[in-house]
Amino acid sequence: MKMQWSDFWSACQQDYRSWPSKIWQDKQSITLNLSVNTDQLRIRFDNRFGVEPISFRSVTLQAVFPNEIKKVPVLIDGEKSVKIGPGHQIVSDPVRLEITPEATLMIQTELAEPTALTSGIVMYSQQVATVLNSCQGNSIPQKKLFRMVAENPKMQFIYGVAGIELPQRIVKKRNVFFGDSLVQQGFIADSLAKNGDMNSALVNRGIGGSRILSATDPNADSYERHGRSGLERFETDVFATGPVDNVIVLHGINDILTAFSDSSKDQFSLENVIFGLKQYVKIAHSHGAACWLCTLMPFGKSIFYSEDLEKFRQVVNEWIRKTALADGYFDLDSAVANAEEPQKLDPCFDSGDGLHLGKAGGQKAAAAIDIAKL
Repeated sequence: MKMQWSDFWSACQQDYRSWPSKIWQDKQSITLNLSVNTDQLRIRFDNRFGVEPISFRSVTLQAVFPNEIKKVPVLIDGEKSVKIGPGHQIVSDPVRLEITPEATLMIQTELAEPTALTSGIVMYSQQVATVLNSCQGNSIPQKKLFRMVAENPKMQFIYGVAGIELPQRIVKKRNVFFGDSLVQQGFIADSLAKNGDMNSALVNRGIGGSRILSATDPNADSYERHGRSGLERFETDVFATGPVDNVIVLHGINDILTAFSDSSKDQFSLENVIFGLKQYVKIAHSHGAACWLCTLMPFGKSIFYSEDLEKFRQVVNEWIRKTALADGYFDLDSAVANAEEPQKLDPCFDSGDGLHLGKAGGQKAAAAIDIAKL
């Protein structure tokens, strides 16, 4: 029987075709702290929104134990070099490497030729994954390499490497967290993953700016990174890379924040937002997965706030709390709200913009997601 593989750690590719970063020489070191016990894995590579190939002279995988380092090459059809063409997604040959919970996993890539990077993973949390870049042994801050990080130094950017796959037989449970930047940042997802069971996957399917109803309008937004609408991408993003046990959905706040914008006026209504959430549940159930909805968190101190938009949020949250269609809900709103002004985030959990969570906020929200139910 042919071995079946399942996505274990990954995040959505972001589209930066309108804002490329040209790099020449670079060694990328991605460190992962995963709750995993396996003797083999595969690396998934992605250049989905690339305009030029990404060519690695070599890719190596290290399992760093307290008293030992095991290092093996990552091969594609037996070859050390890895070339990911524009728009391409590829997977490595199986890599034989024993990994236990005591080990830290490190993926190292060495760029073979200059390229314009327009596709990659963006994350903020460093609880599960961290990335360092260097040239000829000298560390280089990402803000000097990547235009997107220079714009927002809080983020981390990973290119070429998209995820890790494990043999499906050893993945105990596969959970997918779907949504917008509040998912993409990783503060909630990584805190949740840290509390999960051994060999239980938590796959991040958040995209900054993502909406249920509307895709990016290139006339209103010079970035393409907000991508397709949730109703277009939900099924493929969640179910394309292996069977899923649970889908956790935190989505809809951007539909509300842009309710009166030109890009939303023809599609936005509270009925349509709720319809989209219903569709997520139905699609998940059609694949045999449970679907859990999260209440939308406060944004009262953000630049987007208005009383009308807050009323929209409350209506959606009331529906989430009452619907019997989903398998249940997690009340992230109540977990991180200011007790005296519930339309605002508690200052302890606010990243500073009144909308996004910091690390403490992510941990608090993750604690409101009952892992025992998944």
